[in-house]
Amino acid sequence: MRAIGSVLLSLILVAGAAPAAEAPLAPLSRLAGHCWKGEFAEGGSWDRHCFEWAYDGKFLHDKHVVTGKRAPYGGETFYRYDAKDQRIAYHYFNSQGGYSEGNVRPAQNELHFPEERYEQGGKSMVLRTIWRFEGETRMLAVTEQQKDGQWVEAWRIAFSRE
Repeated sequence: MRAIGSVLLSLILVAGAAPAAEAPLAPLSRLAGHCWKGEFAEGGSWDRHCFEWAYDGKFLHDKHVVTGKRAPYGGETFYRYDAKDQRIAYHYFNSQGGYSEGNVRPAQNELHFPEERYEQGGKSMVLRTIWRFEGETRMLAVTEQQKDGQWVEAWRIAFSRE
């Protein structure tokens, strides 16, 4: 009887567990199920991202909110696997009407977001970002913007997992 109880308990725990990542999204799994909060390098503004698997692990959903000196706003990103191009793609939308999409290139302890065109209100800018993981609970995000043919740092945030 004890063995049956253990089996039933195991089935209940498995049924309630978060969905596993689809294999192509596995490089994003360290983000899932956690919130990450960081202060912008200039101080006084914070960005908080919360990541959850969606649709049985076929997508990763990231909901973020910026507070402090920078105009408060939020946004959502959905990450998916693009089978045709065999890469991780994302689609970002924010509360100010901004939109961008691009791809993610996993590297050892990093996620690279190469050139993306961010559109808002008829204006656009070209950005690129690298997320560098420092262990399991810290991440540095550095975003650069293309200006006059040169890449310049736009912002930097040191995140900690909550």
